[in-house]
Amino acid sequence: MNKLEFLKLPKNIKELNLNKILDNLYFYAYHCKYLKKIQTNKIDKDDPHYISTYSSFIGEVYENIIYELLIKYALETKEITSFILKGPHQDKYENLKNGLMIDRNSQIVYKAGYKDVTEFDALFFTKDSVCFVESTIVKTTTSLRKRLKKKKALLEVLFPKLRITALIILSEGALGVNVFPKYCKVWVTDSLTDEKLIHNLMYNNNTKNRKLITYQDKKLNHSNDVKLVPFKYFDTISWILRNVRKNTKEIIDIDFLKTEKIQRYFEIYSKFYIGHVTSEIFVELLQYMNILNISEDIPLNNIQDDMIMVTIEKTKDSFALIYYVKIIGDKLKKLEVNGTSLVVSNKDPKGFTAAETKFIRYIFKKSYKFSLDDIKSIKNVIDVPITN
Repeated sequence: MNKLEFLKLPKNIKELNLNKILDNLYFYAYHCKYLKKIQTNKIDKDDPHYISTYSSFIGEVYENIIYELLIKYALETKEITSFILKGPHQDKYENLKNGLMIDRNSQIVYKAGYKDVTEFDALFFTKDSVCFVESTIVKTTTSLRKRLKKKKALLEVLFPKLRITALIILSEGALGVNVFPKYCKVWVTDSLTDEKLIHNLMYNNNTKNRKLITYQDKKLNHSNDVKLVPFKYFDTISWILRNVRKNTKEIIDIDFLKTEKIQRYFEIYSKFYIGHVTSEIFVELLQYMNILNISEDIPLNNIQDDMIMVTIEKTKDSFALIYYVKIIGDKLKKLEVNGTSLVVSNKDPKGFTAAETKFIRYIFKKSYKFSLDDIKSIKNVIDVPITN
């Protein structure tokens, strides 16, 4: 029997029936200030920027409708043993350093170092599984399918004894409905076309004459009630670095990176820090790789600690080396080789990569420094496709 068989799309969710949940929608916070501003300026509604902004707001409304309907679905479905509350149904947000929590926007998130690792539109449990929910009106689902990998990998770490499943809820007209992974159940609902509701939520979003419908049931739980295995984001980065470099016979332990556990971590982190090179060695490396074009000049004399961090990313068939450098008084730069070009891009100073590089700089040992021959050796190894 398919473990997701009990997840059958009910008629009221298929049709986005608002009869019993309408008032509750007005108790959610919506990001529509900018949309109202451009509407006031009478922007052309066929303008791609307007269409994108308006669709984003509709997506918020759609997600809240789905969540309200899912609460009732969870209460009526015996296989669901626990459903996590969010939005107006929980008491307060938390800003813990690490853990599963409700954030300032009343969303279910897992944080590490006060930063969001990922967000879940909804989360519920059965006796032997945890199911995360993704709901969207976006028609192209390629990006969504990529995001699922990170969410699933994180939940596998947090709940190692449970099966990880996903409920994907799409609006009609979505593409790629039949190409989601086997651990996913896909529901397709009618489109959200209620323009009166959308207008009222945008301009008349007050709760004075409305009453929030709440539910009292042992199935309904807060995020801090969930028992999980703590995931220490930065400690894990350090642990992986130590293990990938501990084999004194090899430059890096490539077999360690191929283990099932580390392959799962790749989905969460996307990259691991394996060492560093000086600016002098990096210039020699570019010459060795016959780099002819650099998209942005790099002030080699102004690199913090004269340290260019070397990371390894997982590709479809093998691995790739990506480099990061902090310019003093400037942004963190990502350096990526593309054929005979070095592509330089800025990283968000408040993003995870900035926090990771700041952390990793203080734990790098002298022994983690690579020579040009070291990088050549690593490249020779990772240029060989991964075999299962």
